[in-house]
Amino acid sequence: MDKIMNDYLIKIEKYLKSMSDSERIDIEKEIKSVMLELQNNGVFSEQIIERLGNPKELAKAYLGEAISKNSKFSWRKCGAIFAFCSSFAGINGMLLLPFISTLSIALMIGGVITPIGGIVKFVGYLMGYDIAGVTIEMGAFTPSPMQFLPISIVIGVLMFWLGKVLWKLTIKYIHAISQKKKTV
Repeated sequence: MDKIMNDYLIKIEKYLKSMSDSERIDIEKEIKSVMLELQNNGVFSEQIIERLGNPKELAKAYLGEAISKNSKFSWRKCGAIFAFCSSFAGINGMLLLPFISTLSIALMIGGVITPIGGIVKFVGYLMGYDIAGVTIEMGAFTPSPMQFLPISIVIGVLMFWLGKVLWKLTIKYIHAISQKKKTV
């Protein structure tokens, strides 16, 4: 391989830094394999680079595909989403993706914490304590300690569900904007 193709691979590697090492290495091997195959078939380096296109766009497609493979939440994927936002998504993605992904995480965490607060408040009530720091107020309505647990469970489930929906929308949005992957 010559300098032009090595420089291209270095750029791809730079844009894929947020991926796990194994995924990044697999992608680089795939691209390098295509480059070598084309070179062995008599295609010049400049033509190979032209066929592959802009390294940033190709890396964007690979990163978007890796993120959107499945919609399960993971902290590593969350980091990759923020890297995707800052590197590839444009101004819309730089505003929309971090907002939606952060909101989805906050809702999922809140969906877990809210029922825990309900349990703490209910157990405190059974033991004769009023835990003032744990409360739910909806306008002028404040639930009694007996109402607090079921209401906190319902609110927690709704928050968690909404967080999961937003997470899946984030993944779908990334998948949609990274569909420009060139067939190598």
